[in-house]
Amino acid sequence: MKLFDVVTVGSALKDIMFYSNEIDIIKNPKKDPLREKLMTVEYGAKLPINKVFVNYGGGALNVAVGLKNFGLDVAPMASLGNDQVGKEIYSYLKGLRISSNLVRVTKEDRTGFSIIMTAVKDREHTIFTHKGASNHLEVFGLRNFRTKWFYVSSLTSHDWALQFDKVVRQTKRNVKIAWNPGSLQLEEHDKMRMFLPEIELLVLNKDEATQLVKSEKPRTPKAKLKDTKYLLRTIKSFGPNKVVVTQGARGVAAIDDTGNYYYMPSQGVKSKIVDTVGSGDSFSSGLVAGLVKWDNFEKALKLGIRNSAFVLYRVGAQNGLLKIKL
Repeated sequence: MKLFDVVTVGSALKDIMFYSNEIDIIKNPKKDPLREKLMTVEYGAKLPINKVFVNYGGGALNVAVGLKNFGLDVAPMASLGNDQVGKEIYSYLKGLRISSNLVRVTKEDRTGFSIIMTAVKDREHTIFTHKGASNHLEVFGLRNFRTKWFYVSSLTSHDWALQFDKVVRQTKRNVKIAWNPGSLQLEEHDKMRMFLPEIELLVLNKDEATQLVKSEKPRTPKAKLKDTKYLLRTIKSFGPNKVVVTQGARGVAAIDDTGNYYYMPSQGVKSKIVDTVGSGDSFSSGLVAGLVKWDNFEKALKLGIRNSAFVLYRVGAQNGLLKIKL
């Protein structure tokens, strides 16, 4: 029976990225705490693109590559279409010597893709994603392998809770779960909430943390929703052992299983930033790798921050990842 350090569950996609000088970032006039800034272009215009890049991405793939670079034995569990892009991703995994045994091909849809629009002025981006075959992801083969950890990213299938429950049941075999839920999980927060007591590590960005608390406690004052410690403390009360809230350039904040708080500043040098795509996944891969290898939360947080900083200096979610055997 094959033993992995981590199995990553989620999407594997093709990323098409473009940069344009015609994109502006403005403050949201509606002052929505979940959408503080907006990316704008001229309505109805035909606008020039400065540069175009094509890479591979998706939560399961990005984190698997990051973990592999730290010397962990990893396998992504993902769904691809029976098409050329799917074959490309298979070949890509083979080239990186990452197991593809848990990658399935479906005839239901084509391999998913993302269009990533980046503003040249500040290197921030907006992602349009079509999950495609990832919408048909099924968790399978759990009796045919063992793993120390599962890392589960955004799940987009209509029966995501059923699929996630299969993973959660593995905690009875002393398996730990790191979860970076997506928009569908946050929308269906009642389902999400019931899984949280089984989660070792929950990773959210600030907007996601705000949305979760607002959904569960709709009368929370706006001032408290801006308080990261309040968000951490409240989400921790929902059941997960450890909670991390990423805040972009403001670094990360976290709370551990004993209630201790942590803050790690961002290490990215703003003048050198090329691209912010994949910074969240690169942080997660460093964090999880550190927990698997060291079982030291503070040390793992530092590795996550360091890994995410290096990704900022290269285009794409995987090109700048650290390559260090832990």
